[in-house]
Amino acid sequence: MIELLVAVFVLVIGIMGVLNVFPLGIQVAKSSQIAAVGTQLAQAKTEEMISKSYDDIAGESKQQLASPFGVYFRETEVTCFDPNASFLPNCPDTGIKQVKVIVSWELPFGIGTKKVETSTYIAKK
Repeated sequence: MIELLVAVFVLVIGIMGVLNVFPLGIQVAKSSQIAAVGTQLAQAKTEEMISKSYDDIAGESKQQLASPFGVYFRETEVTCFDPNASFLPNCPDTGIKQVKVIVSWELPFGIGTKKVETSTYIAKK
C-alpha cells in the first residue's frame, strides 16, 4: 500500500512538471507570432518607401497602426548618406538615402516594449 502511494505521488509530481511547461510554450509561441507580424509590417513599409520616387522619400513620425494591428507603432527615419562623412543630419542631397523603419509594441502586463528595425539604402536614379 505504501509503495502504491509513493508511486502515485511520484507520478503526480511528474505530470505537474509537464503541465507547467505548456503555458510557457504557448507564451513563447505567441511572442514569436507578434514579432513575426512586426517584422512583416516593417518590411511592408520598407517596400512602400522603395517604390516611391527618390524625391518623395521622407521620414514619418511614430504612429499607432490601424486595426487589426493596433498594438504596433511604426516610424520611419530617413537620413542622407555620404560615403566620406557617414550619415548627415541635415540631409543635403548626396544621392543616397538610408531608410530605417522601426516597429515597436508593448509587452503584456507593462513589462516593457519590443521592437524590430529594418534598414535599406536607396540611390537616386
